[in-house]
Parts: sequence; structure tokens; C-alpha cells
Amino acid sequence: MKLKIGTINCQNNEENRSFKSNNSSLLAQHIIDNNYDIVGTQELTMNFTNRLFRNLKTIDKYNIYGGYQYGRGILGTRFPIIRTFNQANKILTKYPSIKTSTKSLPWIPSKWVDFKKGFKKKCITRRILTSIKINIEDENIYVINTHLDYYLYDVQKRQLEYLIDRIKLYQHDGKIILMGDFNLTTDEELFIDFIKKLESMGIKRVPVNDKTNASKYRQTSAIDHIFISNEFNIIDYGVYNIDNITDHKAVYANIEWN
Repeated sequence: MKLKIGTINCQNNEENRSFKSNNSSLLAQHIIDNNYDIVGTQELTMNFTNRLFRNLKTIDKYNIYGGYQYGRGILGTRFPIIRTFNQANKILTKYPSIKTSTKSLPWIPSKWVDFKKGFKKKCITRRILTSIKINIEDENIYVINTHLDYYLYDVQKRQLEYLIDRIKLYQHDGKIILMGDFNLTTDEELFIDFIKKLESMGIKRVPVNDKTNASKYRQTSAIDHIFISNEFNIIDYGVYNIDNITDHKAVYANIEWN
């Protein structure tokens, strides 16, 4: 069995939030043209999601799963500022979800000094993890999609620890596909430790090392990553440039299992 999987940070910017933007149809076309089976997205606002869903629905092929960082209740939909920026880590897939959940990652700084740093950098915002359970040829697969804090070390550390705990829960029931914008490169000590922990759990990283965010940022290699259970074989992998939609590159992998 073969699958094409990918992760795309869709950039929560003014153009993508605008009803006049054509970027939702461009993203839909990218997904269709490259025939993804599973795509994890980050920074999808409500307006962008609704327009993307309408574009994908025309071919009646993809399902979209996952909640928003501030939900769809009063907080997430009634306050104009929050509604405008309210975003999700949606998972798009050709397969129906048996179970879907959206969980909050640790995101509130535990130290006052981090509060001050985070306030200055405007990075204190609720971060979430979206997961779905699908079944393909009698195999359970848990797809986990996330987007981590980009600045505060202690918050990043707690978010990675939370991810490990969730994966341990899911791993007893099926294979794992983990993807997202981790805002960390493979040469950072915190992420090196995370990769080692996953490897000890039988989960490997798809070795995409190309820089995946815009050149103006300090990173020199990938911050968007895909991890898969060792039972999956990697056929090929790489990145796509979709500059007209986002300042990130899309990361993809073709995988298979017997």
C-alpha cells in the first residue's frame, strides 16, 4: 500500500484571509495536482478553510478535519479580532476519519521572564494539536498535525513532551504519521533529543533538510517536518515551492508498507 503525505504551512496573512484572494483555489489545485492522500496544514483561518473546502468539494475527494485554536464558540467566532486570526491545523485526507480530536498544547509561559519575552515577540498564543484515526486495509493509522511555538524554549520543550505523551497513547492502536511546523531545526539540542526519543519508540524522521521557511528567518534548514512509524518505507521525499500561497515550502513523502 502506498501513500503520499505532506505538510504545508499556509501562512495566516492578510491576503490569505481576504475573501478576494485566489490563493485557496491555488492551494486546492496544488493538492489535487500532486495527488496527496494526506496533508497536514497550519495557519488555516476560517475564511481560508471555507474557501479551500469549496474548491476541493468540486471533485468530491477530500475530507477536512480539525478544530480551531480558539474554537467555534463565542470566543472564536463572535469577537472580530479573534475570528479574523483564529486558525487551525487542518488535516485533509481522502480517507474518512474514525476519530478526530483537537487538543491544546502547553502554551502559557511558566516563568515571568518568559511572559515578558513572549509579549515582546508576540508569540504567546494558544497552540494546538489535531489528530485523526483512519483505517486503510485493516491498518489503523493515527495522523498527528501540529504547529509549535517559535521563540520560548521552555514552552517548546513542554510542547514536545506533550507530543511524546500523545504518541504513546496512539501507538498502542496503530501506526503513526506526525507532521507540522515545529519551528525547530535538526541541529538544535531540544529537537535532537525529541528525534532520539521518537527513534527509541520506532518512529523515524523523513530526512528533508532543505530550508523550508523564508530566507529572512534565521534558520538554515527545515523547520517543517514529517515523522513516520518504522513500518513505513520511504520511497522518495522532497519539497515543493508554492511561493504564491505561503512563505514556507511544502514538505512531502511517498511511503509504503506491506
